[in-house]
Amino acid sequence: MPADVLAKIKQEISSQVGQELGVSQESVYKAIEYPPREEMGDLAIPFPALGKKPQNLEIKSKFIRSLSLSGPFLNLRLDETQLFMEVFSSMDQDYGIEKVEKPKRIVIEHTSANPIHPLHIGHLRNSIIGDALVRLSRARGHEVISRFYVNDSGRQVAILIYGLSKLGYPEPPDGAKKDLWAGTVYAMTNIILEIRAITDELKTAQDAEYREKVTKRDELVGLASEIRSRNQEYFDRLAESIRDDPDPEGKIADIIRRYEAGDPQMKEIVRKYVNHVLEGFRESLGRLNIEFDEFDYESDLLWSGEVKSVLRSALSSRARIEYKGTEALDLDKYLDDEVRKELRIPAGLEIPPLVLTRSDGTTLYTVRDIAYTIRKFLTSKAEQVINVIAEQQTVPQIQLRAALYLLGYPEMAKNLIHYSYSMVTLPGMTMSGRLGRYISLDEVYEKVKQAVEEKTKDRGNQVNIAEIVNSAIRYALLSVSADKPITFNVGKVTNFEQNSGPYLQYTYVRAYNILSKFTGEINLDVDYGDLVGEKRRLLLAIAKFPETFKNSADSLEPELLVSYLRYLADTFNAWYDKERVLQEQDEKKRMTRLNLVKGVEVVMRNGLRVLGISSLTKM
Repeated sequence: MPADVLAKIKQEISSQVGQELGVSQESVYKAIEYPPREEMGDLAIPFPALGKKPQNLEIKSKFIRSLSLSGPFLNLRLDETQLFMEVFSSMDQDYGIEKVEKPKRIVIEHTSANPIHPLHIGHLRNSIIGDALVRLSRARGHEVISRFYVNDSGRQVAILIYGLSKLGYPEPPDGAKKDLWAGTVYAMTNIILEIRAITDELKTAQDAEYREKVTKRDELVGLASEIRSRNQEYFDRLAESIRDDPDPEGKIADIIRRYEAGDPQMKEIVRKYVNHVLEGFRESLGRLNIEFDEFDYESDLLWSGEVKSVLRSALSSRARIEYKGTEALDLDKYLDDEVRKELRIPAGLEIPPLVLTRSDGTTLYTVRDIAYTIRKFLTSKAEQVINVIAEQQTVPQIQLRAALYLLGYPEMAKNLIHYSYSMVTLPGMTMSGRLGRYISLDEVYEKVKQAVEEKTKDRGNQVNIAEIVNSAIRYALLSVSADKPITFNVGKVTNFEQNSGPYLQYTYVRAYNILSKFTGEINLDVDYGDLVGEKRRLLLAIAKFPETFKNSADSLEPELLVSYLRYLADTFNAWYDKERVLQEQDEKKRMTRLNLVKGVEVVMRNGLRVLGISSLTKM
């Protein structure tokens, strides 16, 4: 007997309607929807979607209480007695977690922050979404490998290493969080370099340009004063050393060149400090129960020859062109409409040429992305690769898919998914990592933790603060569709009364505690006449969980599951605040209600688990 009872009912309906109308069962199944208002019924078939409408239609199923034609819709009301029996006779502890028939090997790359400063609130959305996709896909039965791309060979890391060299390559102080420490050195070095560069430009600037640059330099000097307050000794030593350096840019370029060439001394230095920052990342993400299977270093792609191999292939491609004085691929000319559709490239979009090398012949990050994508597919034997990357990278991700196709990797191109997400902000805060202005993930965590501690201070030591904080942050970032921006409000995300992670956990605690106080056996000797109002809504909601989980996992939309759990919690709490369960004197009514509470407990626990949220038993 399938756990997804609604799927079974829909199959019965679609089979009969399909035969009656002469259309496929699949097309009817896909067309079935839920009416917007309860009085219209529980299920509806929109005939315009099928292209046919019958004069009379009879459906024989023990699950259908009644049906009626209303305009272009066939509305059906389910028999709550049969639905209740079917759902609760088959419910087990894994209820609703439906496995796919054909599991895939999937790589999900997420977070992948530059290893130069702490993770900030923007990375936090990436991390939470990526981890939720990993958990949803694994729960669905797929084999998932989570990967983090360490961009350790770019200019930003070279600036950090340059600054550290001016300080004599110090060790992080005892007790210091290493990513925060490195971020301070990076921000100081960068702003001193920017002030020096703009000061040099002022020597030859004219009139309006001069005034504009003076204003910008004054702003930077103000920021420098703020950054200096974090560690005056470091700042003053850096300022003096960089002032006396005749060629800072030459030194930074030399760091990049030596590291990319695999110079042993530079490899040891850069990897040491990059790994310090990654240690800080792991510590921050560990507080949110986020881990990775693989950390992939960009430099390894260079040293292994994988990037050179891609470049050779690109330079011998028919799409090779000269563009603005350097080598590039023409991605528009060789992709027809059918291929563009397969690669999910918007119609009419003019894809910019993919620049392969700088004027000095060194490769750009886009070439390395091609090499890394090939590595992800091959080393993990992946059938699909999902990149969780901000919406600002939409065009580069399109270029990546197009380049893979043109270089002879069409299946990789088709199965490379850009999971785009929008910005997340804190009210009144503008961020800039290079200027040391950001709200770190750790600061966000601490703000939420303080709010939770304040709200639970009268509840003793039994409250699991860490898991409540985790739920508050996860819920806030998963409850909104990834393509919509979020303003992160600490007060709202820690609301125990509604629409928050702690609210869902509190709902679970209520259901769990009811069941823990019942010492008998829950059975199906119930009063079906008691299934009215919110109790009937609860039954329907519990029956929808397997379908909701499948849709959420298959469409990679965790917000569908979050929205569903919120509705379930609202419905349960509205009912429980009005009616008794354990105190109900009528034995059969009490058993009806205990089954519903059991359903809520199982569904909330399983739903929260696949989102990475713990179902607490005390709160």
